[in-house]
Amino acid sequence: GGLAANAHLLAKADEETRTVKGEATTSAQPSGPEAPSEVSASQTQPLLRPGIIQTLDQLKALLKQLMNCRDSLAPIALDTETTDLNPFRAQLVGIGLCWGPGSDDLAYIPVSHQGDPIPEQLPLETVLHALAPWLASGEHPKALQNAKYDRLILLRHGLPLAGVVMDTLLADYLRDAAAKHGLDVMAQRDYGISPTLFSDLVGKAKEGKASNFSEVPLEAAAQYCGMDVHLTRKLAIDLNQQLEALGPQLPKLLSKVELPLEPVLAVMEATGIRIDVPYLEALSSEIGTNLERLEASAKEAAEIDFNLASPKQLGDLLFNTLGLDRKKSRRTKTGYSTDATVLEKLEHDHPVVPLVLEHRVLSKLKSTYVDALPQLVEAETGRVHTDFNQAVTATGRLSSSNPNLQNIPVRTEYSRRIRKAFLPQDGWILLSADYSQIELRILTHLSGEEVLQQAYRDGDDVHALTARLLLDKDKVSPDERRLGKTINFGVIYGMGAQRFARETGVSQSEAKDFLSKYKQRYPKVFAFLELQERLALSQGYVETILGRRRPFHFDRNGLGRLNGMDPLEINLEVARRGGMEAQQLRAAANAPIQGSSADIIKLAMVQLQAKLESNNLPARLLLQVHDELVLETEPEALAVVETLVVQTMKNAIELSVPLEVETGSGNNWMECK
Repeated sequence: GGLAANAHLLAKADEETRTVKGEATTSAQPSGPEAPSEVSASQTQPLLRPGIIQTLDQLKALLKQLMNCRDSLAPIALDTETTDLNPFRAQLVGIGLCWGPGSDDLAYIPVSHQGDPIPEQLPLETVLHALAPWLASGEHPKALQNAKYDRLILLRHGLPLAGVVMDTLLADYLRDAAAKHGLDVMAQRDYGISPTLFSDLVGKAKEGKASNFSEVPLEAAAQYCGMDVHLTRKLAIDLNQQLEALGPQLPKLLSKVELPLEPVLAVMEATGIRIDVPYLEALSSEIGTNLERLEASAKEAAEIDFNLASPKQLGDLLFNTLGLDRKKSRRTKTGYSTDATVLEKLEHDHPVVPLVLEHRVLSKLKSTYVDALPQLVEAETGRVHTDFNQAVTATGRLSSSNPNLQNIPVRTEYSRRIRKAFLPQDGWILLSADYSQIELRILTHLSGEEVLQQAYRDGDDVHALTARLLLDKDKVSPDERRLGKTINFGVIYGMGAQRFARETGVSQSEAKDFLSKYKQRYPKVFAFLELQERLALSQGYVETILGRRRPFHFDRNGLGRLNGMDPLEINLEVARRGGMEAQQLRAAANAPIQGSSADIIKLAMVQLQAKLESNNLPARLLLQVHDELVLETEPEALAVVETLVVQTMKNAIELSVPLEVETGSGNNWMECK
């Protein structure tokens, strides 16, 4: 909803119809024979003149119209226009509604437009009071583009939003996760329409633009929002039909997972999480001192003064001055690469390398989290409110931004200590619940590998089992178990012999032997992974357990001829020699596993939120980080909440192997782990 996040559109015309010339879009089209047909390069778009609601009588007539619409296949499109992309700082400016195909079916309600003179408009409280019953009604179907934003805006005004049967952002994401899902991109891609962007209305004053949406002239604002909701409604109808045409699983995924998850995420974002700012400030000072020490030690080890943050100077030092093995790096425009992969290969070749690595990790932690988190605390709430992005990753996983809480590393002492800054509500306690080995369990389920299935059903240690099978031993040491763990998880991500050797310390020939033996012991695992690669090549996508599609576009270098072939007839070696990137094939093999994991935890979140609310428990979902959920709860309710969380996560879906959940609680996130 609202704002440039969706690059909203403006109908900018002064005649009854206008011809809009289409422009090329870089967004990928859905793969396979079911893809939507191409639209013509130009298309006649009717001029839309929404009715501007400025009197109480007009508002009452509009409300009567809204209450008469109950068709879930042609829902009413709703959009809010505001002053800011951040929903916790945004002021509501206007509301757009569309219930049919023409101008007579459009309305724009201004509530806080500015100007000289200020245009006639109803008080905000009057409008919200009138719309509240319709907004809260599940009997009146609604369609929005990025409903979470509008929901957060309405929540700030105490208004619940129910009856959302279509979110065009989420539906387009399910149609093709590799595409872009802004309203302007979809309008161009589906209808050949390329109307004016939000940025043409709001921007710099010297360019003749309004500084925020409240300063946009009322007539222009109404046309802009009118086109927005008109397109949202049109897309809602068409996307519903297109998802149905792709089979029964995608509409079910939308209605049972993605749409119910959206309000859960909105509540999580609105709740936010408490941050210990004084603790982070002290940690920043400590890390700063440590960085100075590491920098001095690195210069001493190198016996030369250099800038640790300069890749060019570091590359010159390592490969020219110190003469380290250039084969472990690669040439770039500025010299030799010194990225993390290169430095890890060189770690034991010179004392300066581990110092540079540690300096780089600490420096990134300090800037990305320790120094940044306090700046992101909202003054109004005293909490950090991350954005949970539902339609960004190709795999179906949620991502987070502002700040990104998905990527806080856990391997080093300092990265673990960052989690200590995340606190529950005063007097409450944090609870963490983490799926155990969920991706390996999903791989076991999808491949039907009996040895692994039996091990999970019996509660065996699967990593120790793998180590025993590879080493032909009855018992294995902790180090040998780690070898089994590395190969179990490595196979999921297509790890080759070179990477396996580097991570375990075995020779490359030993690594090849281990992988070969693994393939012999677990043949169905490799058969499943190879089948996914072939399916990606033959049909252009692979699917999760719940039918989520990960598209792949392999049309270059003559590989398009593989499309439509029987997947079992495709020779993967020939495909690779034909220019197929190994990285994409690995992604194809992994996508059903990682995507199914994402679907399962989303299901669990939807079910858990419903149970917390229905049982009126003093607990709130705060974060989702990959396979982990973080909640805050009253200490007295911890045992009940913990039991409910574990049962819900374990039973979110039925697989051929049991799902297991590990929990922990504490006064901060670090204590939970």
